[in-house]
Amino acid sequence: MRSRLARGSIALAVVAAAVSLPAARVGHASTPYIDPTFNVDVQHDVVYGTAVNVVGDPVTLTLDVYTPRGDTSSARPAFVFAHGGFFAFGDKSEGSGWGNRLAQRGYVVVSINYRLSASLVLAPVDTQVEIDEINDAREDMQTAVRWLRANAADLRVDSDRIAVGGTSAGAVTALGVAVNNDDPAVTDYPGFSSAVCTAVSYSGANDPVLVDPGDAGAIFHHGVLDTIVPYSMAVQTRDAMVANGLDVQWFDYPDEGHGLSADAQAVANTRTIQWLHDRIAVAPYPCSAAVAHRPRVVAASQTAITGSANRSAVVSLVAVGPDAPGFVQALPCGGQPGGSSNLNVDAAGQTRNGLAVIPFAADGRACLFNQPRTHLLADLQGYFAIGAFDDIADQRILDTRGGARLPAGALTQIHGRPGSTAIASITLTDSTAAGFVQVLPCGSAPGGSSNLNADAAGQTRAGLVFIRFDDGGMACVYNQTPMHLLVDVQGYMNAPSFDDIDDARILDTRLTARPSASSQTTITGRPNTTAVVSLVATNAAAPGFVQVLACGATPGGSSNLNINAGGETIAGLAFVHFDANGRACLFNQQSTDLVADVQGYLAAGAFDDVTDIRLLDTRVR
Repeated sequence: MRSRLARGSIALAVVAAAVSLPAARVGHASTPYIDPTFNVDVQHDVVYGTAVNVVGDPVTLTLDVYTPRGDTSSARPAFVFAHGGFFAFGDKSEGSGWGNRLAQRGYVVVSINYRLSASLVLAPVDTQVEIDEINDAREDMQTAVRWLRANAADLRVDSDRIAVGGTSAGAVTALGVAVNNDDPAVTDYPGFSSAVCTAVSYSGANDPVLVDPGDAGAIFHHGVLDTIVPYSMAVQTRDAMVANGLDVQWFDYPDEGHGLSADAQAVANTRTIQWLHDRIAVAPYPCSAAVAHRPRVVAASQTAITGSANRSAVVSLVAVGPDAPGFVQALPCGGQPGGSSNLNVDAAGQTRNGLAVIPFAADGRACLFNQPRTHLLADLQGYFAIGAFDDIADQRILDTRGGARLPAGALTQIHGRPGSTAIASITLTDSTAAGFVQVLPCGSAPGGSSNLNADAAGQTRAGLVFIRFDDGGMACVYNQTPMHLLVDVQGYMNAPSFDDIDDARILDTRLTARPSASSQTTITGRPNTTAVVSLVATNAAAPGFVQVLACGATPGGSSNLNINAGGETIAGLAFVHFDANGRACLFNQQSTDLVADVQGYLAAGAFDDVTDIRLLDTRVR
């Protein structure tokens, strides 16, 4: 990842003073991390490092720590603040406003001093001195993030929930940290990462060339009339982050310049508090950038998971933060990988999930093979009853890669056991454009639902599908755009165990209104049953996840779909338990349209639908 600020890329920033808030009342009803609840303790002048400035003088780096008095949480979110001031003046006392504001709400906040150079005020904008000083400030903030992780136990900080922010020069610094997760120039606190979840920018910008997938996103507040850090430069930074699939929220203020007025500042602060609440305080998973300090599973590894011996299980698999494109495959431990895949990632930094049917061996073990280095999660959803599912050795029944791509609109025959329902892994690869894939009876009109979706040319997507073969043992696969297709049968449902109905659409929000962020949308099916449901998220407003859960339950324990960028269309299969009233719910973290199609119902006793059990999470040490 690139780590240096490009020469002459940004003007110098000025100081903007923070305003300290009075202590909040203790004991009143409040929403955690939104409402001020605690009084605040402050520890001043804590040394977090030493460095040498641009003129060769040694500098002792200090910070102030703000903590919520009386808070008993053992894993608190944290925020690192950098002051403004041309990279030439100002100090950590200017962080008292944010220190008090967030510590009152339950955060641990550190406000840092960083290397300054008084000569910088008089230096031309495009000098190497300026560039070095800007990079020095960023490296100091990265050191502070590492210091925070090294002291996480004493401060009761969750190392996976750290954000940075600042005003003006401090915002430039924070954005630099967001897009330079682990600069090799930062060597203090070895073994700890400087990766963060998000940045808060008040009147800041950074070099858009530096932004990569897998970096952290940001919330921006910028005056349209700003000429110190030009508005257009902030727009370029924002656009680069959005183009790389990062999580971004943008607010501009039409009649404001570099320093926001009191009214605009108050609005911006409220928006920032909500952003930090959603992105680091109560986010269901640690952000993919922040978990970079935990070693990912090395490439070409097999990682064991444990379940019930000689049982076939349905397991949700997730790959988080891969460093390259590749696949994940469930297989017997020691088996030869590559015959099929359960997940495919197209680019570094993606989060991809999918459902797999995994047979556990006589010793209760199975393994996950990961082609790229990545984090892995596995959540057990349930077991097939003995005799309900014939879990055969995977059998490839289609692979078009030996010839030309299938043309757009092709219906390709596949063959299996006559009159049976198979569970199969289906993969599209080398797509030439966005489009969908659908398994359907031969001769049927396509388009009623989809099993896989590609958003762009060149993608590879995999997923699980239930295939009903007719009495002649035939089914068909439709591809909307040119691509290659692979189908691997994993096993067959025994006839009484699965009611393979004609697909029934039970939800399509495109016909009504797109659910807002953090919504729960009710779907209905047969009471007290487990159904196989095809889920699609489309027209997403931002990256996020979709989860099937009991209506009213707290979301975040797992996910069924993961969206990496606004506008994506993601499809996947889910096993959905409908309650005694025939209800279940879909939670969407970000605003997105949702489509759900029931493919069939498992017979009573055919499937032990357990409360999800986490079998593996390599992000947890």
